[in-house]
Amino acid sequence: MTFIVTLIALLLERFFDWSHLRRWHWFAAYQRAIMQRIPGKMPNLVLAGTIIPLLLAIVLMQYLLQNVLFGFAELLFQLLVFVYCLGQQNLWADTFASINAFMQGNTQLGVDKLKTSLGVTETGPSLHQQFLSSIFVQANRRVFAVVFWFVILGPVGALLYRTIALSAVESSKQEMSPEVVQAARSAQAVLDWMPVRLFTLFFALGGHFAKVLTYWRKKAAWGLDMNDKLLVECGIAALGDSDENIAQDGSAEKSAIGLLDRAFVITLVVIAALVLL
Repeated sequence: MTFIVTLIALLLERFFDWSHLRRWHWFAAYQRAIMQRIPGKMPNLVLAGTIIPLLLAIVLMQYLLQNVLFGFAELLFQLLVFVYCLGQQNLWADTFASINAFMQGNTQLGVDKLKTSLGVTETGPSLHQQFLSSIFVQANRRVFAVVFWFVILGPVGALLYRTIALSAVESSKQEMSPEVVQAARSAQAVLDWMPVRLFTLFFALGGHFAKVLTYWRKKAAWGLDMNDKLLVECGIAALGDSDENIAQDGSAEKSAIGLLDRAFVITLVVIAALVLL
């Protein structure tokens, strides 16, 4: 069931944009309500108090749906949770919108789309370097880390990662204390550590193997605060580029999408092999 759900979810995410159906506005209000009921507002306690009840609800639903309609109801439930926890915006839709703007010569439109969709605020010569870096980082946060924890823990893992990631984002609407946000960021770094190492290995298999493996052997043991840097350096190495040799017309970013597609195909092959073992 894990392979089937992952396959369908990745196909849906790759070829269709379901972002308009993934609404998480309720989560901020839910967090505020829980926080008001926790004495002392200890960061880790607030984080656990907001997330654990949701995880227990997922566990209960899975239990109730076991063997309903010969397992189809459980499969559908897992698929819905998985697709909902990918997020929040569609990586491919956001990236292609910006790439197309740059390739058509509309630099300002491309910059505007990057600011709103991928959080890239740089302009000038470093713009495309930041764009490329953001693609690799967001590929892990929006998709691969969710896949990893879904394979490990099922829908509970997917929801755990997404709720931690949402809690780690500072927002005026969220109204969470800086301490809670920092606790969530620390938890996300822990949850990202293993997926990042695995994802960058798949970059090696889908790109310049020797070059990526050289980076990976030297830097895979880096600490939690170096997750993003490892993703970016291995991703650029897999493309055969360097930080100083990134095309300014969107072609490097297009190559990065091709690399991600290959990496996700490799992911599906690995999951299928694990299921068959």
